[in-house]
Amino acid sequence: MKKNRIWLYVLLSAIGAISVYIGGFILVEEKLKMLSGLCIGLGSAVFCLGIGNFIGALIISKTENEEMTHRKNIEVNDERNMRIREKVGAKINQIVIYVISVIVLALGFMGVDVVIIIMISSVLLLELVLAIVLSNYYSKKM
Repeated sequence: MKKNRIWLYVLLSAIGAISVYIGGFILVEEKLKMLSGLCIGLGSAVFCLGIGNFIGALIISKTENEEMTHRKNIEVNDERNMRIREKVGAKINQIVIYVISVIVLALGFMGVDVVIIIMISSVLLLELVLAIVLSNYYSKKM
């Protein structure tokens, strides 16, 4: 299994390098600038991910990898961490609602186009509908 992963990481690195080469040296016409930038950006990201995972797969042994995976699973599924994530999500949601409300009021007082205000207000309405629907869903599920 580890050998298959190593070859996958080498393949990803090669695909990334080829994409950077194509974006930098083959797609040089002015009308292909956007495609060239996309190839260079995605290629460099894929290349870096492939090289990083390749080096990590070579350095970390199978037992260490299994142990790290086991610790990560415990950490992710820990009830305390789940509650912390839920509280953080609820607080972020509350703050975002206040910020969007202030933005809608400010745009209304500034005399901005009504369509923009309606679009932002629809996000608040969507949030309210989602809160009701998801509360009902999770109350029945639990």
